[in-house]
Amino acid sequence: MITFVAVVKRKEGLGFDDFRKLWCEEHPELVLAMPGVRGYQQQLAHDGARRDWPIDGVAELSFDDPAAMKAAFASPEGQAATDHQELFAGDVTWFLAEPRGYGARA
Repeated sequence: MITFVAVVKRKEGLGFDDFRKLWCEEHPELVLAMPGVRGYQQQLAHDGARRDWPIDGVAELSFDDPAAMKAAFASPEGQAATDHQELFAGDVTWFLAEPRGYGARA
């Protein structure tokens, strides 16, 4: 399993509420249509409409392996998701990660 992690800062001039609508309501459908996506999770900045955090969110896309990830982004569905990202994302920094789970304490 490999995880594509994207750290997202919204497009300059775009309000947080508009960012949230585009990213949290519209974008997931496009991402989940990409072939080979095993999981998708977003972390939206808490109270971002009232506080200016250095980032607005983090997205995690899970794939079986790097080849599956490359095929997903190269697909027409991957292009559609990438094109949609241009509407809301100003700066995106990404990296590939190997997930590690350690459980939670009660």
